[in-house]
Amino acid sequence: MERRMFLTLATAAAALATGTDEALAAPAAAEAGGLDWLRADHVSIHVTDFEGAMTWYTDKLGFKPEVVWRVAALDGKRLVYLSKGGFWIEIVQAAPVSSGLPPVESFPEHFARTGYGHICFATAEIDAVLADLERRGVPAFVRAQTYPLDGTTFERRVAFVKDPEGNVIEFAGPLVRRAG
Repeated sequence: MERRMFLTLATAAAALATGTDEALAAPAAAEAGGLDWLRADHVSIHVTDFEGAMTWYTDKLGFKPEVVWRVAALDGKRLVYLSKGGFWIEIVQAAPVSSGLPPVESFPEHFARTGYGHICFATAEIDAVLADLERRGVPAFVRAQTYPLDGTTFERRVAFVKDPEGNVIEFAGPLVRRAG
């Protein structure tokens, strides 16, 4: 199949699957250069309690399970794609005894680690999001606060929670230029 036709069909299928017209612009970007085609797809979170994590992200954050499957080459390990607002989380069943880092106990400790840090969801209503999560039994790890971005004229209101396995999740307001 000709490359241009394949890209057109693939992006039209993506637009239909996601219900957006965004993907229809992809062929032109793909022809401009490979990196122009990139977009975020998902983040993978490895957990010891697969069912518990899937239920938590569905019940607490409102994600929808799209597909659950097993990987035979990995001893039948279970995975699920969860979606919300065009963003996907892939929950992966880890071994019962994990070799991951222990959950962080403090905000400074969270930022002292290397590697994956946290997922961030954009919202204009951080306080409403935290109140809703509190009603659902999810306490704040770091309460909502507006932080100046030191050395710049910008600030951002952010808050953090943790999932049952200790993975940190951020909620961030828009980047705002400070008055003055």
